[in-house]
Amino acid sequence: MNTYQVRYLSGPQHHLCYGPEEMVRAGSLAEALALKSPWPVERDMEQTFAWAKNPGTSLYYVEAWEARLVADQAGGQG
Repeated sequence: MNTYQVRYLSGPQHHLCYGPEEMVRAGSLAEALALKSPWPVERDMEQTFAWAKNPGTSLYYVEAWEARLVADQAGGQG
């Protein structure tokens, strides 16, 4: 199990509002986000960051949950 920092964000681009951050334990970024949302998950190339974006929003207004790897299984930093 890895530790991920998860938070909600919403609003127009350049003026996003972020909710409180929460640490969760999960086996993957997708599992961490699935605890919060059923929306599709998009990951970065390094597999250390992802978001689950509401498919009903646009490029100009975003509603999503984001997660980033904080510590891997060995306890190192991500």
